[in-house]
Amino acid sequence: MVLGGERTWDYCINRGYNVYMTDTIPYFEDERSKPLPGLPIVERETINAVLYDPKTNRILCLDWPKFEWHTFIIGGIENGEDPVECAEREILEETGYKNIKLLASLGKTRAGYYAAHKKENRISTADCLLFELVDEERASTKESETANHTIKWVSRDEVSAFIDLKSQSYLWEMAMKKIG
Repeated sequence: MVLGGERTWDYCINRGYNVYMTDTIPYFEDERSKPLPGLPIVERETINAVLYDPKTNRILCLDWPKFEWHTFIIGGIENGEDPVECAEREILEETGYKNIKLLASLGKTRAGYYAAHKKENRISTADCLLFELVDEERASTKESETANHTIKWVSRDEVSAFIDLKSQSYLWEMAMKKIG
């Protein structure tokens, strides 16, 4: 796999990512959320969605204070669910935004981590997707879906400083190539 003229491995290493390659899908582990010894590992198919508002030039990020995470929209793919449909569902459930448009697939990532919110080790394979906010119409959200995070609209030039997980930083670099 080639990213901007570089092989994926070189791209990741040259940017300081702690990454291992698995079938050309970059694999990430962050030091502070590494899988815990002695716990089983649960494999999950997930999505990571970047939601871009071209009117304000901001990106929707999530602040998870209890877990000390700063991420884009993340969520698990249910049995047989299409990744795009999953991302649309997760965006609606976690933010309430109803009118969005898929701009691009940003590839896949794999990440190993201790999922503190589920109290288990996970290895997730994520479909990474870029969406555009069409308008600000929102539905109400369930407390159970939003209790652990708050929405932060972050200006594009501040996203790199806000996001604090390596897989999410990699995703942001891929998104920037698409939105310019």
